[in-house]
Amino acid sequence: MNSSESIVQLKEQLYQSEVIYRWRYTGAGQKLYKKVRWLCAILTGALFPSFLLIVEEDSMTEPAFWLFSSVSLAMIFVSRYLFAPDKDYCYHLTPMGIHYTEQDVIPEVAYKIARGFAWVGIVVCIIVAFMFGPLAFVGAGAFALMSFGMTNFQLTVDKSYIFIDERSVAFNVMHDGVVSLSVPGKGGFEYVGDIYTPTLEKKAELLTHLISCFPEMDVVKIKRLNDKYKHPIYQQDEVTE
Repeated sequence: MNSSESIVQLKEQLYQSEVIYRWRYTGAGQKLYKKVRWLCAILTGALFPSFLLIVEEDSMTEPAFWLFSSVSLAMIFVSRYLFAPDKDYCYHLTPMGIHYTEQDVIPEVAYKIARGFAWVGIVVCIIVAFMFGPLAFVGAGAFALMSFGMTNFQLTVDKSYIFIDERSVAFNVMHDGVVSLSVPGKGGFEYVGDIYTPTLEKKAELLTHLISCFPEMDVVKIKRLNDKYKHPIYQQDEVTE
């Protein structure tokens, strides 16, 4: 049996194992992630109106500028909730690890509106490009490409898993509902993954169940997620390489 076949077999066993603890999380991940996503959405929406102001000083007097600015304003919310939406995670802890589903928190009606809005955006891009000349194709082309990408939006559900054993290290990010799991292997890490909990109380419950299932597992408190790379298991990996 090769390694890929072995992983497939272990994965089947993981999904068939008894579920010891289950929980659900809906959100953007770490506390900072939500702010970053809003910032990126605002920058995306302000990109093309700013470009028009630079290439055409009197663009604010043009009706097309205000039309496209309105579309760009709407794109801020489209970018936030369609390109970088909150996630809905459904976790299941078993004696072999954790398996979970992940999907975007977007109602189906929003996908239909976005697909219709995308086609409108494409038409607006073409109109603006012709009104402002060839130079406007630089900004309008990028916006049109983004609109084309929205024409096929639909809900998807992804399945993921993290194998856990006694070698695993659980990094408990203090003051946040994040637990990062790392399982060291030869020359690297076999399995790594971040899992989220809705409250610190839920995270405490999860850690209690993890320790119950894997008594020898090391649980390390860290202030920031990147602090986990200071742990000896990562340092040993660098020495090995």
